[in-house]
Amino acid sequence: MFPLKREFGEKDKKFDKKKFAQILSISLTIGFTFAFILRVWIFFPFVPETEEMSPTFPKGKRIYISRWVRDSSLFLGDVVLAEHPTQKDKVVLVRIVGKSGDQISLKDKVLFRNGVSEREEKLPFQLQYKDARDPLPSTHSNRDNLSTVLVEDRKYFLLCDNRDDCLDSRDFGQLPFEKILGKVL
Repeated sequence: MFPLKREFGEKDKKFDKKKFAQILSISLTIGFTFAFILRVWIFFPFVPETEEMSPTFPKGKRIYISRWVRDSSLFLGDVVLAEHPTQKDKVVLVRIVGKSGDQISLKDKVLFRNGVSEREEKLPFQLQYKDARDPLPSTHSNRDNLSTVLVEDRKYFLLCDNRDDCLDSRDFGQLPFEKILGKVL
């Protein structure tokens, strides 16, 4: 083939190792900074250590939690990660079943929100009951039967999908918005 004709003043282009190293280091620094910000302030992975949200989120399955939540971005049925209000350094993975102004009650393990049972509504998730507790009269525990509770402003009533094997609002009451760490993506 014919050699290409070089124009006047055109230099041979050489690979500049120093410039390549500078560009690579700047790119890696920007990439790691972006990944750090994304991981720490936007979303993070979480692995449930209990069966509280089984079968929806079984023990050991990795899920991602978005830290960017506002009171207006939380809806009924959303799964949230929240600080446990009575046990320090413990978190719970629970589903929102009542928002401010809702009336919540439980009768024989069936949730009633504003007088409508969850059995009448078509739930997009599956509930599980693994009652391994000692047989006691139904009047002994209010976990299965709860009189009507009015959910206060900026508070949530939270229940697990595995209703018999978890800690939720039946144990610690309504949870304020400030205790919610994030929402499952």
